[in-house]
Amino acid sequence: MVTKKKSHLHESDKNILVIAGEHSGDLLGADLLQELAILEPEYKFYGIGGEGMIEHGLDSMEELEHLSVIGFSEALKKYSFLKKIFYRVLDETERRPTKLAILIDYPGFNLRLAKELKLRGIPTVFYVSPQIWAWKFNRIYFIKEQIALMLTLFQFEEEIYTEYGVNAKFVGHPITKRIPEKLKKEPVITEKLPDSHHGYTVGLLPGSRKGEIRRLIDPILGTAALLHEQCKLEKKKIVFLLPNINAKEETFLLEKIDSLKQIHPDIQIHYLWNASLRVMETSDLLLIASGTATLEGLYFETPMVILYKVSLFTYLLGSLLMRSKFIGLANILSGQEVCREITQNECQPKYIFQEAWKILSNTKLRNKMKGILRDAKERELGTTNASKKAAKEIQSLLRTLSN
Repeated sequence: MVTKKKSHLHESDKNILVIAGEHSGDLLGADLLQELAILEPEYKFYGIGGEGMIEHGLDSMEELEHLSVIGFSEALKKYSFLKKIFYRVLDETERRPTKLAILIDYPGFNLRLAKELKLRGIPTVFYVSPQIWAWKFNRIYFIKEQIALMLTLFQFEEEIYTEYGVNAKFVGHPITKRIPEKLKKEPVITEKLPDSHHGYTVGLLPGSRKGEIRRLIDPILGTAALLHEQCKLEKKKIVFLLPNINAKEETFLLEKIDSLKQIHPDIQIHYLWNASLRVMETSDLLLIASGTATLEGLYFETPMVILYKVSLFTYLLGSLLMRSKFIGLANILSGQEVCREITQNECQPKYIFQEAWKILSNTKLRNKMKGILRDAKERELGTTNASKKAAKEIQSLLRTLSN
């Protein structure tokens, strides 16, 4: 049991501890520190972050990559190392009088840290809510007890926390700022695409990780073949766009596309490097792997068929732990299955084709889906600068602590 070392902090305590444990957290943290430096220039930031946070004034105690953990087995291997980092951070708070801690995502590490910081008299802001709506809902009681301010990316998260008495503020999702910036850097699609009266453009997005690409590429390309044959019957043009960001899987994907073209020589399928946002923006429909990509699809209000195929063990474990009725973020934020989710054994071309053709061949249905996605986007993602709003909420808390 750690005894509280400080009952209050002095006005001269101008240090803020900031911890990010992953690259996504560093992106958020960099934007946040940039805004905080404008609002509260007298504060100094220390903790753990990557290049982005360091560039905006963070004195980082450890390389961010050392904290990155993927999967249960890697977490076990790194346990003793992470424990040392954990106590190094706590020791540092005793050397540097600390007014506030800002913990960015990385809940396994950061929630435990929040408890220890509170015992030391250091209040905590948690930026990016753990997905309590998906699993581990009981964490909400811990958060209520230990966290001074929860900053959420989605509107519905603030509503859940407020209902349970947690001090939470919805600041908006950084995707609303990041996507327009990233879009400018992606190559413009030069392939000739059909207009809405004479055909369709379909985005094929099997994911970015090796495992999901290898599980989903055959069902996706098989569906493309069925759609191609259907459009020949209907005398409609259809063009497929397959973007990729995983260089190690490029040869594999190109070989798969070549094999498909040998069977269907007249199929129009274009492989694109690092152009997934352009594809989402341009397409009439996306056949898309479940994950954060569906949030990007929601941003563009593009109808989707969401595909999810994992190992049987992972699927059964997820079924036991998941509280949410839906897998895709687009559906979670819409509060309904606006985009059909096709999972596991049903993830076959004949089933995906049925849903895809239903959407493509019905303009009214596509427009209805776009409207629902637009409403969810405007309600749940926000339209303001999320980092600026987060910084203002933290500034407000700092002033409360100073009184």
